[in-house]
Amino acid sequence: MSSIDKLKRLTGENIKAPAEPSEKKVQLDELRRRIDDVMARRSRQAQAELKRKASTVKDNLHEYVSGEEIENELGKFFLASDIVHSSSRHGYRNIRETFGFDMTAAAMLANNPSISHFCCSDALFLDTETTGLAGGTGTMAFLIGLGWFEEDHFHVRQLLARDFGEEKAALAHLAELAAKKKFLITFNGKAFDVNLLTTRFIMNRLKSDLNGLPHLDLLHPSRRILGHRLANSRLCTLEAEVLGVEREGDIPGWEIPQRYFDWLKKRDGRLLAAIFEHNRLDVISMAALTAHLTEILDGYELNGQTDDTDYLAAARLLLNRHNQQGAARILNRFGEGECGNLSALSKKDISLLYKRCGRSQDAAKLWEEILALSPADYFAASELAKWLEHRVHDCPRARRIVEEALQSENNFSAEEKESLLHRLKRLNAKAEGSQ
Repeated sequence: MSSIDKLKRLTGENIKAPAEPSEKKVQLDELRRRIDDVMARRSRQAQAELKRKASTVKDNLHEYVSGEEIENELGKFFLASDIVHSSSRHGYRNIRETFGFDMTAAAMLANNPSISHFCCSDALFLDTETTGLAGGTGTMAFLIGLGWFEEDHFHVRQLLARDFGEEKAALAHLAELAAKKKFLITFNGKAFDVNLLTTRFIMNRLKSDLNGLPHLDLLHPSRRILGHRLANSRLCTLEAEVLGVEREGDIPGWEIPQRYFDWLKKRDGRLLAAIFEHNRLDVISMAALTAHLTEILDGYELNGQTDDTDYLAAARLLLNRHNQQGAARILNRFGEGECGNLSALSKKDISLLYKRCGRSQDAAKLWEEILALSPADYFAASELAKWLEHRVHDCPRARRIVEEALQSENNFSAEEKESLLHRLKRLNAKAEGSQ
């Protein structure tokens, strides 16, 4: 009796002996093994051919970009370094004028109070150039631009993965540099750069605290403070219209991915030189833009580099961030006698900001100025009438203002006219009741 039969007798189970593999299955397994061997051999040959071709293409990057090859435990990559001296000019500013920006204002821009405890040398400016503009797991940041303040100068480092195999070493170096800083400054980095880099760290099985650093993304406050008078809020537009930076021969962003793919085939440094310069200027411009925005929030006079409406937009941002003191500081720029040259629209904006700050009497002066020039202005008539009725308790004067507005030849909307008539009816009732 076989062992299997003995076991079946002891347990009562219907145990079957494992079937012997059929001759057909053995033949199929052998065929699969031979096919796998052929495919693996062809793959090795293809990789060897690619390496052979790559070795025959001269890499002339050093002729067009000043830098050096860096090697760490994870491989090699190319590092370009630049020091922008304090006396160097960038648009309207010397680089020294970007140092020491107000950290409380920077925290307001970021809506992150923790940033106020740092200093400007704790900031790491970051910008990437990628193989695709849409992002996604297949997109790689082949060039990582970094900047920081050190010893009265602005330092720029650019990490290039010369091919896909160098990405891991470049990311490791980025993590090492980022670990020395306390917060990030980017332009659209929250939606793109940092998310992309975080994905690439994960895919390369590397650790990084980049995504955990406090983050000032300049795109959002730029839109809120400057975007109202610009065609768009792209960095190149802000450079030209606000910072006074003029780029000559700059490469458009949409062309950059294809340039890198061409580089992988041709290894011609001329394909990357313009990308390095584009990225370098982006990093420097972020430092200049940070200084510009913080100075507006502090209410500084910027010698014609900005517009009064920028300050009003900054005051609104501060009020939305519950910083009434900062908003009041900006509004003090528009003291008595200094609003005469402002448009009616700007005066309306200032009056609403005064109202939000509790300075209703200052707001009322502006409403009176508007009505003196345009007695039929619905906004000014309505606001001044409300103030006179509810705060000053001067119903007769409030009634006169509403009546004058209604009697004027003005194309009020149906809603506006109904509102004024309703207010007049209530004021008449109050007048009758007081008699």
